Amino acid sequence: MIFKITPGGTFTTLHGGGTFEAGLTLGTDGNFYGTSVAGGPSAHGYVFRITPSGTLTTLYNFGPLPDGYLPGTLVQASDGNFYGTTLEGGANGSGKLFRITPSGTLTTIYNFCSQSGCADGTAPSG
Repeated sequence: MIFKITPGGTFTTLHGGGTFEAGLTLGTDGNFYGTSVAGGPSAHGYVFRITPSGTLTTLYNFGPLPDGYLPGTLVQASDGNFYGTTLEGGANGSGKLFRITPSGTLTTIYNFCSQSGCADGTAPSG
């Protein structure tokens, strides 16, 4: 559930669906961006934008594997894009680092467990 609470204590549900385990990121455009770890056509999660009034737009649906699964918290960088990780999926099944534009174009930056013995790590959580 995504909700807002006013300083006076008024509680309002903005969106009731999805499995939101990561926090929301306030974008420079005044909207909030986040991920759902489940849901979407493949049930592998998705990236979304939600306005302060509660209009939710899906920007990217993960899946099927090896695309990605279980996305985490997003951060917005100075280039205006958002960056995040998936706990599973990616080319090696051990998670990936991705960039997504505010309009929803996703690019994989790095696939974890690309080095011998997974010296570069697995299952990033962030």
